[in-house]
Amino acid sequence: MGLVYEMPHEVSYYECDLTGTMTVSMLVAVAIKSSEQQSALFNRGTDYIHSIGLNWIITDYRISLERLPKVGEKLVFKTEAKTYNRFFCYRNFWVFDQKGNLLVEIESVFALMNQTTRKLARVQDEIIAPYESEKQTTIKRMESILPVEKGESMMMTSQFYDIDENKHVNNAVYFQWLFSPLGFDFLTTFVPTKIRVRFEKEILYGSQSQSVFEKREEDTHITTLHEISVKDEICCRAQIEWKKIETLD
Repeated sequence: MGLVYEMPHEVSYYECDLTGTMTVSMLVAVAIKSSEQQSALFNRGTDYIHSIGLNWIITDYRISLERLPKVGEKLVFKTEAKTYNRFFCYRNFWVFDQKGNLLVEIESVFALMNQTTRKLARVQDEIIAPYESEKQTTIKRMESILPVEKGESMMMTSQFYDIDENKHVNNAVYFQWLFSPLGFDFLTTFVPTKIRVRFEKEILYGSQSQSVFEKREEDTHITTLHEISVKDEICCRAQIEWKKIETLD
């Protein structure tokens, strides 16, 4: 078990959609901020990682949502770098409201990428030591994501402000690209309850991306399947479960 870090956060209006609900994209961005703060505390921040020729990348998310926070809510983000192996680090995030209710749980998989070769690098023990994470020999596999069989699509172009310090599209931006093609009516009627995302390949500045989705409906429960690709090469896959907003407590 690793050391748990806590970060308070008050939800701002610019982190929310037109309903005053925090977007998944901003939720993920703030969660990542909490891990960055912990890393800085341990002198394992971005400058350190870059000094040894590496970048952190994220390969997977599994997100469970009891509900999304509202504008003005005061939250506590908690994070723990739980375990790691030769190539991957497994970090969890939790989001609590002021009463201590768990709103969101995020499981994530991080890896190190060589800045020059753009290939995965081995996780060195000295990088992870301050977090007190448990070292394991096995690679943990998340559940697979169903492929899109027949879907609708929207084209996206990666802009300057979509790019992070790793010089590729920030992982939080992908959530905007996954959700946007669903449209106004859908996004004001349904709310996500479970999100599974897999990042296959980085997307660079100026790339034309195609975001494709497929809806599978059963009563008030809907699953959407998503693929984001560049030149027919899939860069991101996602599977999202939704619930009608009026059916929530």
